[in-house]
Amino acid sequence: MAENGEDEVVEEYALEDEAEASPAALKKLREKLNTAIKEKQEYLDGWQRSRADFANFKREEALMSGDKEARTKANLVESLLPALDTLELMVRHEGSETGKMLEKQFIDSLSRLGVKKFGAAGEPFDPHKHEALAQKGDNQIIESVERSGYSVDEKIIRPAQVIIS
Repeated sequence: MAENGEDEVVEEYALEDEAEASPAALKKLREKLNTAIKEKQEYLDGWQRSRADFANFKREEALMSGDKEARTKANLVESLLPALDTLELMVRHEGSETGKMLEKQFIDSLSRLGVKKFGAAGEPFDPHKHEALAQKGDNQIIESVERSGYSVDEKIIRPAQVIIS
């Protein structure tokens, strides 16, 4: 037999065509065929795993990208809340029309980003949305709001601090 790999393949095919191929040559060809089939299956399995891994990677990246956007928005809103709290306190104590107008514009601008203000007197108390500072009696109704709560896209950024009656 020749030492070159191509010559071996040609010689193997030539043996296959011969009517009187030796049993040892046929056995060798069957072994090589089985090895090739096993290798093909391994490569196919590896390719399918890689394809599934890539699909999972793309799905996770899309989720992380959306999650990153929500976290960025929440961080922005959290950084603006102290200024909004000061404005809200000013309106509560002074009652100026200018302050009310500024507060409304501020909240309207935040609402366009998906921010919702919650916590108002008369609402039922919800421990997931409200932080009770004091409780007067057995009712679970908000009597007053000391600090408003805010959420972004259904995620609570800050619970409302309330007094319940």
